[in-house]
Amino acid sequence: MRLLLIVALGAGLLAGCGKPAEAPATAGKATEEKKAEGVTMDAATQARMGVKLAHVAQGKAPQMVDGYARVMDVGPLAAIESEVSTAVAAAASSQEEYRRLQALAAQDQAASARSVEVARAQAASDAARTKLAARRIGLEWGASIERMSDGARSALLTDIAAGRAALLRIDAPGADAAVKKVAVRLEKAAAALPVTIIGPAAAADAKLQTTGLLGLVRGAAAAQLPTGRLLQADLEVGTSVEGFLIPEGALVRTNNSVWVYVKTGNDTFARRDVGAGRAVADGWFISEGVKPEDEIVVEGSGSLLAVEQGPVEAE
Repeated sequence: MRLLLIVALGAGLLAGCGKPAEAPATAGKATEEKKAEGVTMDAATQARMGVKLAHVAQGKAPQMVDGYARVMDVGPLAAIESEVSTAVAAAASSQEEYRRLQALAAQDQAASARSVEVARAQAASDAARTKLAARRIGLEWGASIERMSDGARSALLTDIAAGRAALLRIDAPGADAAVKKVAVRLEKAAAALPVTIIGPAAAADAKLQTTGLLGLVRGAAAAQLPTGRLLQADLEVGTSVEGFLIPEGALVRTNNSVWVYVKTGNDTFARRDVGAGRAVADGWFISEGVKPEDEIVVEGSGSLLAVEQGPVEAE
């Protein structure tokens, strides 16, 4: 009898210990379901927290193409620039010597016809060397660099050497249309650095077979661009695409993405990922992810995020 009682008590204890083990899993499932439902906030609370709604606005934005930029080594360009300066000086000197001997020969003084002819040939040779050196700039660095005046090109090289400017080569597969604007980023989430487009590159990229552009970054940002560094590039091309414009006040940034709250019921809101969009002058542009009939929170999104996840998780 005593043995049966011990067995019964032991079975009861084991059954009692088993029940709490299932509670966390059940609670976790309930939490997930609550999270999936979104945020519930009555009208009075919405008014108190400044939550305002508006329908998604349709609009257009310039088409953007993703590419990359590489900081160029301008050492070879500086070498050609030095070669041009040397050739120009030599051509001027030989031309002056030719004129001097030609004048002496005309006055029947100590200058033979042969020496005059040698001086003329030397002057012509130095002039040709100057022209070849100047053409190398266009052939190796593009017509836009060649069209610069000697002073402007020299000043550019000085600024690059001092870290006040950086010359970039920008490539983007599929960017065949005229590129109107370029911005580069040190990292995906970093602020964009504006680039001044100089002109087309001299040669196509060997791997991608893209024509390439030359761009210039000036100012303090150039000091962060050492030779050879690869950067993310955003190229704005001539055509426009249709999509939706979301005001900046509607956006919340968390979990390494950008979100908006969409109204799903009278007092319920669901957070929707719109991180695939991009920043434009009027806010945030996306081509998909929302519909024209969607009503989104345009003010007070941070309050909804605080209710859903807590203020600590908001960025």
